[in-house]
Amino acid sequence: MKLFWNTSFYGIFWIWNLTFLMLVYIGILPYVGVPLFQATLTGDIPSEFSLTLVTLIAIPTISSIIGGWRFTKQPLQLIRLFYGIEAPLFLLCLLRLFVIRELTSASSQILITMGVCIAAFTGELFWGYASRRKSGLQWAQMLAHTLMLVFGIYAGAVLLFYALPLAVFLLQEFLKFAWLKLLWDVLYHSAFVGGLFIIIPWLAIVSFSATLFIAMPSALTAMYVHSGAKILRAFASEHGKNKTFAGAGAVIVAFAVTFVSLQQQPQVLAFSLLANAPTNDSDRQTLVAKSEQIRIGLVNAYLSSYRYLSSKQENNHISAMYHHVLGLDKSATDGLQATYNFLMSPFLYNGSDKDTAKAEKLYADFFDTPLQKAEKTAVSHAVQSTFNEQEVKAGLLNINEKKVLLVSQEVTVKEHGDWADVELSEIYKNQTQEVQEVFYSFSLPESAVITGLWLGDTNKLDQRFPFVVSPRGAAQKVYNSQVRRSRPIDPALLEQVGPRHYRLRAFPIPPKNVQQIQGQPPLPTEMHLWLTYKVLGQELGWEMPDLGERRNIFWTNQTKRIRNGKEIGLKDDVWLEKFIRASGKIQSVLHEVNLESGYKILAKPLSSQDYTLPKGQRVAVVLDTSRSMGEHIKELLQTLSWLKQHSFADNDLANNDADLYLSVSPGAAPKRLDNLQQFQPEKVAFYGTIQPQEMLTQFNNLRGDTAYDVVLLLTDEGSYELSKNNKTVPNTPAPLWMLHLGGLPGAYNDGIIKSLQDSGGGVAVDISEVLQRIATKSVLGDSVVSVVNGYAWYLQTLGTAIATSNQQDDFLPLAARQLILGLSKKIKLDNLKGLDVIHAVAKKYKIVSPYSSMLVLVNDEQRQLLKEAEAQSDRFDRKVENGKENLSKPVNPLKVSVPEASGGWFLGVSAIALFILVKRRR
Repeated sequence: MKLFWNTSFYGIFWIWNLTFLMLVYIGILPYVGVPLFQATLTGDIPSEFSLTLVTLIAIPTISSIIGGWRFTKQPLQLIRLFYGIEAPLFLLCLLRLFVIRELTSASSQILITMGVCIAAFTGELFWGYASRRKSGLQWAQMLAHTLMLVFGIYAGAVLLFYALPLAVFLLQEFLKFAWLKLLWDVLYHSAFVGGLFIIIPWLAIVSFSATLFIAMPSALTAMYVHSGAKILRAFASEHGKNKTFAGAGAVIVAFAVTFVSLQQQPQVLAFSLLANAPTNDSDRQTLVAKSEQIRIGLVNAYLSSYRYLSSKQENNHISAMYHHVLGLDKSATDGLQATYNFLMSPFLYNGSDKDTAKAEKLYADFFDTPLQKAEKTAVSHAVQSTFNEQEVKAGLLNINEKKVLLVSQEVTVKEHGDWADVELSEIYKNQTQEVQEVFYSFSLPESAVITGLWLGDTNKLDQRFPFVVSPRGAAQKVYNSQVRRSRPIDPALLEQVGPRHYRLRAFPIPPKNVQQIQGQPPLPTEMHLWLTYKVLGQELGWEMPDLGERRNIFWTNQTKRIRNGKEIGLKDDVWLEKFIRASGKIQSVLHEVNLESGYKILAKPLSSQDYTLPKGQRVAVVLDTSRSMGEHIKELLQTLSWLKQHSFADNDLANNDADLYLSVSPGAAPKRLDNLQQFQPEKVAFYGTIQPQEMLTQFNNLRGDTAYDVVLLLTDEGSYELSKNNKTVPNTPAPLWMLHLGGLPGAYNDGIIKSLQDSGGGVAVDISEVLQRIATKSVLGDSVVSVVNGYAWYLQTLGTAIATSNQQDDFLPLAARQLILGLSKKIKLDNLKGLDVIHAVAKKYKIVSPYSSMLVLVNDEQRQLLKEAEAQSDRFDRKVENGKENLSKPVNPLKVSVPEASGGWFLGVSAIALFILVKRRR
């Protein structure tokens, strides 16, 4: 009998080590290891996964060396090495590498405990109990082995759920004897004798495989309990039973308390706190005080599929397995599943698969910003903790990512007196193995106009791809269709998304290390982009695009910066300088331009004496009280102080007057204050999220028949990504101006753009600028389209305009920009006829407008797509680009849809493999 057990121990150890070695060196290392190491070097996957893979490879290698060197004649120690150290450690690494994604506190406790137990068992296996002289080490051994004893029982209980049905399953398949036919075929085709040399090793492998999977629970538990009890007895013999019981009891209690406490998942509290909308400021402030708990809970729910193996609701594989294999009824299998769920609760999410969408919405409603944007670091880490690849399209997770290097940037300025043509040329090189998109959100002076956009594979101007001016919705549709295709072809899209806001996207930037094909035209290795615009001069010179947000693109001190042919140096974190100096002093002059359709634009310079402040004006101040506005109390107080200083708070309509409207998120009631002096910002609960359309709706409901000269919406940068595709905004009784405290947003939805232009309003960051522009425009007359950047722009018809010979054709695009602004107040833009009229102006003068975008096309297929899109009735319907990335949901390994018939996969598949092997030999 001893010989049998010794032979079995040797067989189990060496056959499984040979299997492990083949698995890691032939299967995992070349197909998983190499790409994993490459992804780690590029920063796409955390280094912990590469370290796990290195450990996985080292385990059977080191175990084989130790087994052959130290335990050659000690089969019992050999099997203890295998079941107590190698097998659980190998299983742990496999689970960490392929199954367990992002760790939580609860799952970390189990894995750390398992690591401590393996380490303690290793110490006992090689060195035994510490000597009397090392009292501290004895205490450490006693505490660790107590934990090992507990964990051995815990792990054995979990594994037993699988071992029992597996044993029954194998017995059932064996007794069916369906595998005998395959074995007979093997013997028959191998002349019997040769087949025996194949069948015998196969039977050995099957037998030893059964020992690993079936005997693992009892073997692991027995070894850990035996080792733990052995050390505890040795410790008690030297230090006494009281100390032993005290130390062991403390470990058991600590483990149990920690285990139970870590099962309190944070999303449960977050969901309960946000279950009902608060109805008063006190309740809102209470919730705001618990923001961190709510944030942690909602993020945990949103990333649950990455942090947990399954949810408790979806985990049904134990129930299905016991019902299918053992034939137990539903009540019994449900009880087993519940017990298993309790034991595996560190790895199971307490909720449902619908919680992801629920958490995302609650986060946006509470924190007034998209979850992906605010929690970019956490979401990116979770995504990287799997082998899922992000979408190619540059989304919120790509903000400030360093994937595409700006190799060179050149700016050329051609001056024309008080205005200039500016050309921006950039070269991009991809630093990744996948095609990428670059994204810029930037602003220009309100009077500036973009006049061109080109793409190219080289710097040859005659080979670059030109732009077309297309309705904004059609252009967006065609561009997005090209970005999503499997073999993308270069498009670029430039849109105006606000009074002075623009969005530029270019795709695809060729991947790094492009393999050239001999005999074929060279494949592009970089992308060249050119952008041109016209701008009026200011005191500091020619204003450059002001960067709001960038995605995927980055620059270093090695990026070449050229200005008018001369290389300069810029700080690493700067895209462009604010201004480029003019060659001399800029002298503003009068510009007169005759446009087609019978219109004339006159641009008249204004001196400081031409500007004035309001007199006898009544202003409606609509205050945004969403969560993010709470960070701009200082700017809010300064704005209200300015209004008070300029007689807007004295309740004297003969002077100036302002009424305050407090807009609120759902759950509370908006308020109107006719006296600014009554307003106390420190008592306002800035809470939730609310969009401009909703603020204006609340304002209209409260104002009654009160007439105003201007509606001033006080808000911050807002969250464009949370806005909806609303084409219309509630009408305002006066020009709508949005005053952004803390900075301008990156974009506006088309409904807001329409409302701003239709009403003759605009956007600004300083209240004195807003009211000064309004008052000055009012004084200058109704023919003034805008007062901006030091000029008053007049729109006249040629029949009423004063005849002039001062026609300036180069100035036409700047004039056309103002013509579109003027026509938007004269023409109804809620129908295609009016929009087509506005678009015709942009197309004729080749400029970007809020209704017309520039699109670079490179082939006939794209041109045909654009032609079809431009013929659709939704050609001006542009969707909000929220930047949200649709993350691939990891596979749930513990969910079973429909139990499958067995068919003897374990015995049958291996027998089939033997049969194929014999046939190939013959």
